[in-house]
Amino acid sequence: MRVSTMGRLLAATALTCSFGLAAAGGASAATPRWSMSVTDLPGVVHNGSNAGYRVTISNAGPSNISTLFLVTKTQDSPTYVSTPTQGTCTAPGAGPLVCTFGALNAGASVTVTVAYATPASGTSFDPVFQANSNGATFSDGKGTSHGDTLQDPNETPTGLTTSKNFAGGFSIDRSPVSDDTALGRTNPQSTSLVPPQPAVVATVEDGLADSAFACASCTGTLLGEWSRLNVNNDQQFGDLIKVSLLIYGKSLPKSVDLTSQASLDQVVLVHVLKDGSVVTMSDRCPVSGPTLNCVTATAQGSNLLITGYTDQNGGVRGMR
Repeated sequence: MRVSTMGRLLAATALTCSFGLAAAGGASAATPRWSMSVTDLPGVVHNGSNAGYRVTISNAGPSNISTLFLVTKTQDSPTYVSTPTQGTCTAPGAGPLVCTFGALNAGASVTVTVAYATPASGTSFDPVFQANSNGATFSDGKGTSHGDTLQDPNETPTGLTTSKNFAGGFSIDRSPVSDDTALGRTNPQSTSLVPPQPAVVATVEDGLADSAFACASCTGTLLGEWSRLNVNNDQQFGDLIKVSLLIYGKSLPKSVDLTSQASLDQVVLVHVLKDGSVVTMSDRCPVSGPTLNCVTATAQGSNLLITGYTDQNGGVRGMR
């Protein structure tokens, strides 16, 4: 999380003119203590995927802020804008972000989540959020306009990566998230997941070291690579997350016979949860539809496809 410092303190009379402050109840018209926090959703995304940001502006009082806006330095249109906890924002695709929150009373806060498509090249992205009293986009570049602007000062950009072992970012519409499917000796596994809900963080990462997840109960032969799941910044869901591991056939041990259904039925999915406990997903998914912790293993050409359904994050890997 990136948290700003409070706005510059000035005399109440000057702020009343420039920032439109109003005293709360019988309190004197003192300068409000306001702050802004920006949470990256997530901290690293794959180039070209969406980067999300949860922005919260708080007014610690003692005065009210009579008119509050949120703008960004980037002139790109956001790809997603949630309904703010108060006020309104421009719709996705309708130009640069401008949120009009109205008055922010002493002790109150306002939150909105915004997402942007990241560039196909480069190593970082940051829209740079600014709260102000007039809705103008960075009209005061040096932040000297009578204390009526508040900008996140810690500017830690979202990291971007083109790694073939990483995929995803802020998932808007539940589209599948998949890393590189071009399997070979240098890329023995591709991992994908389908988010259980729209507008959540959804990333997958494989190619991890064998020691990435401790699994004392993994007594069989581990297949492929460990994969790390991150849905909604590691929150648990009531809905099912579909995760699929496509493993390069030539990397499989001889005990896995892709032409034998009996052999495929012995393949399970090991899931190391965030608390370190282990779930061995061995129940075959019923024809009527997937159930929690069920798994299927099928041949996909000369490769092995393992699909499981879970409601938690952590690490997953095939085992025979």
